[in-house]
Amino acid sequence: MNFIKNIIFFLKRSAFASGNPIKSLGKKEVAYLLFLVLLCLFYVLRHGLDVSDHKVQDSKMAMEQYGERLKINLDSSRSDAIVAGKEREQLLLAIEERIVVYLYQVPDYSYMNSLETYLKYRPELLKQLPSAVPLEKGDYALSSKYGIRTHPISGTIKTHYGIDLAAPAGKTVYAAASGMVSKVVFSDTGYGNHIVIKHRFGFESLYGHLQKVLVVEGQKVKQHELIATVGSSGNATGFHLHYETVKNNLKIDPIPSLNLKRNIYAELIELNKSNDGEKQ
Repeated sequence: MNFIKNIIFFLKRSAFASGNPIKSLGKKEVAYLLFLVLLCLFYVLRHGLDVSDHKVQDSKMAMEQYGERLKINLDSSRSDAIVAGKEREQLLLAIEERIVVYLYQVPDYSYMNSLETYLKYRPELLKQLPSAVPLEKGDYALSSKYGIRTHPISGTIKTHYGIDLAAPAGKTVYAAASGMVSKVVFSDTGYGNHIVIKHRFGFESLYGHLQKVLVVEGQKVKQHELIATVGSSGNATGFHLHYETVKNNLKIDPIPSLNLKRNIYAELIELNKSNDGEKQ
């Protein structure tokens, strides 16, 4: 806060109180003032980010605690189903009162672990956020990951803000989550023909280098709905799908999202098998 006091002091002793403040300032004074203003902006931005991060961490901790209580509830349900069932509904309700805010807050998929137990009881939520591979199983191979790489065309070192899934031309592309088509672009450069879908909780997904686009802007789509086919339009060296996920306007690594839904449902199937075995 000292630098804010310095700005106030500087303004008081300068000619800002006079009718023509700009002319009364020398180059050194202007430079010093700009430095203080930038320092002030840096402080405000950093303080705001720290507060935001602190809130997310607090929310994550709360969700993890609810998750642990749900796990305990799952183990105890075999001994007293009525009491455990009532407690479970209260826990799920408490999570549901907080989960929308939490999902808008989280910056990436690393925070989803705290919701793993909850999602076993409410797996339908996975339809609302990118949680599935946008190609058929066996139709693709991961050819380029998210992160720093040598660009295959320019040869320069660049950040790759998505993943490339190599697949034969014409293979079907599906929506990774339910949402609304916010952008359809036909281009011979960049992403080529591509689609952007806006989902809930600040998520977006992008599908690039398409051959055919089978949706229009403003169209609502469901998770796993057919939206396009694989191509090599734009700046591409071969047939593949360039896939990106965006959270709160920042591009994030899509890899953790690819099998999120499948893993949750696989655990649900195993859990149901276990419960059915005990009942018999």
